[in-house]
Amino acid sequence: MNSVVDFLVIGLGLQLPPDLEKYIEPVDSVCCITGAPISRGIPWKRVIPGSTGEYLDLMHGMTFSHMSLAAAAAFKGSQNLGSRLIFEDGTHYHPCIAAESANDERPCWSKVVREVWPARAGQQCLCIVASDYKKRVWPRATLGLLGESTPVFLLDQERFVMQNLLINWEWLLAVLNLVENVYGHGFSKQAIQHGLYLDYQAFVSAPLAQRWERALAGLRSTAEFKVSILIAQKGEGIGESKFWPAADGTGADQPSRPDHGK
Repeated sequence: MNSVVDFLVIGLGLQLPPDLEKYIEPVDSVCCITGAPISRGIPWKRVIPGSTGEYLDLMHGMTFSHMSLAAAAAFKGSQNLGSRLIFEDGTHYHPCIAAESANDERPCWSKVVREVWPARAGQQCLCIVASDYKKRVWPRATLGLLGESTPVFLLDQERFVMQNLLINWEWLLAVLNLVENVYGHGFSKQAIQHGLYLDYQAFVSAPLAQRWERALAGLRSTAEFKVSILIAQKGEGIGESKFWPAADGTGADQPSRPDHGK
């Protein structure tokens, strides 16, 4: 597998709908969605209806008239895609944001990001973290290795974030641990994002609130924080961290990144 659509087709077990097979044509062009060269394709107007509001955002301009067969299968099979994490061996996760919605088939992101590290370090993956399961954002996503510079496409509508990020996965866990630790001590996500003093009662009653705020102040602009603030959950034991100020006062306010700033 070497493209986003390959990961989707194999990971989700997608197939080209039979009613589209009659439109397959030999072409010498590139896929209008992926930009990859194709020798067979389907006219995109046979696949993407005019009522699809976001189709112009999916296209590489209006220059190319055909889609690859894999792209057509991915488009037809991804209407309710939402969050996905797919690895090169076809292993597929369909995480949810909230722990309250999680089950054995759909664990929450907070659990998944910990489960795959470090067991799958260095493996190629497709990672989409999305708060809207209906919006097709996979054409914007990219592939990469799980590790120091993992591409993650983040769609967080509440915070108006829709962009590709480069994530240090080990550092993501450290930041998530801090955010969940603070979240579990009575602070809202709004306060964690903008300033713990916004939750004044929690701020004056938490002995480490000032140290937490100093730590968060240096993280709020980072890619890892943008992901963490969306997927963080409250729960006993979830938010403990060796990197950040803990209940006993141990831990540095601003430790060095695991990749030493790379």
